[in-house]
Amino acid sequence: MNPYPDTATGLTLSWPQGPTLRTVTAAVRYRLGETSHFLCLTELNHPVRGPGLQAVWRRETAGNGHRLWLELTASGDTPIHLETADVLNVPAPDMSAPPATWRVYQNGWQSWSPTLVRRLDDSLYTDPGTPEYRAAHQPHWEPGYDGLVSSEWVTVLFAPPDCALLVGFVTTKDQLAEIRLRTDGSELTARCHLDGVLLPPGASLRTEVLWVEAGPDPLRLLEMWAETTGREMGARVPHLSPGGKDAPSPFPLAGRGKGARGWDEAPPTGWCTWYYFYGENTADDILDNVRAIAEYRLPLDVILIDDGYQTAIGDWFSINPDKFPDGMEPIAKAICAAGHRLGIWTAPFGAAATSQLFAAHPDWTVRDEEGNPVVGWVHWGVPCYALDCTHPEVLAWLEETFRRMRQEWGATFFKIDFLFAAARPGRRYDPTATRAQALRRGVEAIRAAIGDDAFLLGCGAPLGPCIGLVDGMRIGTDVDPNWHPIFRYDLSAASTENALRNSITRAVFHNRLWLNDPDCLLVRQRGPDLDLVLNEMRTLTAVIALLGGLTLNSDNLALIRPGRLKYLRQALPPTGASARPLDLFEHEMPRLLLLPVERDWGRWWVVGVINWEDRTVETTVRLSDLGLPPGRYHVFHYWRRRYLGVTDDGVILRRHQPHETAVLLFKPVSDRPDLLTTIFHVCQGMVEVAEYRWDEAQGLLHLALEKPGIQYGEIWLTAPEFWDLVEIRVNGERRPWVSPARGLLRVGLTLEGRADIEARFRVRE
Repeated sequence: MNPYPDTATGLTLSWPQGPTLRTVTAAVRYRLGETSHFLCLTELNHPVRGPGLQAVWRRETAGNGHRLWLELTASGDTPIHLETADVLNVPAPDMSAPPATWRVYQNGWQSWSPTLVRRLDDSLYTDPGTPEYRAAHQPHWEPGYDGLVSSEWVTVLFAPPDCALLVGFVTTKDQLAEIRLRTDGSELTARCHLDGVLLPPGASLRTEVLWVEAGPDPLRLLEMWAETTGREMGARVPHLSPGGKDAPSPFPLAGRGKGARGWDEAPPTGWCTWYYFYGENTADDILDNVRAIAEYRLPLDVILIDDGYQTAIGDWFSINPDKFPDGMEPIAKAICAAGHRLGIWTAPFGAAATSQLFAAHPDWTVRDEEGNPVVGWVHWGVPCYALDCTHPEVLAWLEETFRRMRQEWGATFFKIDFLFAAARPGRRYDPTATRAQALRRGVEAIRAAIGDDAFLLGCGAPLGPCIGLVDGMRIGTDVDPNWHPIFRYDLSAASTENALRNSITRAVFHNRLWLNDPDCLLVRQRGPDLDLVLNEMRTLTAVIALLGGLTLNSDNLALIRPGRLKYLRQALPPTGASARPLDLFEHEMPRLLLLPVERDWGRWWVVGVINWEDRTVETTVRLSDLGLPPGRYHVFHYWRRRYLGVTDDGVILRRHQPHETAVLLFKPVSDRPDLLTTIFHVCQGMVEVAEYRWDEAQGLLHLALEKPGIQYGEIWLTAPEFWDLVEIRVNGERRPWVSPARGLLRVGLTLEGRADIEARFRVRE
């Protein structure tokens, strides 16, 4: 039942040629003693009083948008318990189109929660409806929830072709917040969850700040929200990090020069134990892979020891003697001695029922109404209880634990997992703390312990409260040896398909809220432990490379077929820049990723064209779909090493195979010899071309390629009509070349650190 009075007047928010929101109101739900109260606000800056509570609704204009929040004060002599605060409620928002045509951005609660742009009339989204799913992905579930689209912290409503509405909280540290839309379009609500916290007499509380904005481009609105929230929350991205972009970083520059937004730090690379060994690895397995990395000269920095080294969740210094007979220190020293950085996985906000930690400190857990410890999650069949991160002893233990890992083991990369446990509902030591505040206090304790120069990666994390504390964030479910999830109806289940969808639909968060982690890259051959066919593995490689975030491999490199490593090398180093999902608001599974690249010497566009279907299709890619300027473009098909010719309109992929991502390069046609592409990286020149010079008088094209490690590849050059290639030299030595098509030249070389290439041309008389 809608508790808002039918006679409420409220505000009207409107935009020219855009949406109109009429009868906009706000509300607070709270308890005074055992009695529940509902307080509705219809006017700005006008105090409204209810029993024991005063509320004021505030607004600031911001360009064409509005910033809204509530200020709440316990005005009586008795403390009150705050439940929810609706900063905005709109009956039947007017989007100038029927709700059945709307597309709605639905952002999941935590890392693994499904995220996509849903159609209200017919969506691929399904709700398994199990208690386990609700606990992991629906923190605000209540009866009647099935009739809602709930998006955490932000949504964008889009009515094609050009009516978009952004509703998003730009502060996120104190309350969990969601945007609710009824699936029939009859009500839109922006709600902060206050979790029944105690507000003592005379005390005040402010909700998170909501931003409401409209425009014709829904993707740009979502990007603007991420940029604004990152600034408000002090996001730890290179151009916003403490100390500015010149602040010291433990992770060296991997790319060449600065990216499109001006950063000069690149996302970490590394190797992870999980997706081959699944916790069964020994210390010797890790050392074998460290040696393989050196043998193959793979530019992987971090060695991440994932789950399985500990005897129980919570007992992080009780090392499994069967897997690590000499403890953690020797393996940590060996990793650092080999020139790598040690990464450690933990699930810091849980204590297994079998752990020494829980046995010694059962009072450290969140409690339910009956006083029993709240289960955070079940880990391989063992309940793990949620730690109370408002308890001072828990915070002290967290700081001590992570300080020891930093000082005694030398870890500088920390992956903290299952973070949602700290935000489980229940009773806490501090009754005035919300679930969001409890989670944030725990992450703050870890950040204080590891120092500002360590890399902190969140996972299984409610996203908002972590902004400004973590350096990286997993933004999708686990990748998996299978393309489709075992249970197709569960979009949160581990699978490569689900992981990639979330990574694409949250691509806008990268370098705005943190560095995105799309999860690990798997390139090993198909076999008993991996069921990805070649096209699926290439799609995983292409999407990770185009999104430009963390790039961690998780194969057994000691046993891998060496030829498969070319795919790993082609994704390294990460560019730091993310492609844009151009059709995010058109398809629930976005198909077009566009990465613009601009250098002093040229510009080009790398496009990922994804076929999510289980069948071969014909796909047309038009320049107008990509937003490219009018002109003539060379087109190169990366995986097939095929030149598709020159176009001023588009290309047709006549046999676009199942689960294949065609990586296409579009480069403007030049009237002189030019570099078309290199195949050393999926992004084709973005990271490996260090120098480019054209000497018109001598007809000399000079290129310098730089890339860590060793790799065989090719460069492709274009020679317009009347230009002939005289010779090409690589590091001073003449090399043969082939001409795959008229005006096209190709030469192969081994890039070992750096290669200088000179191609001399002459004008045909």
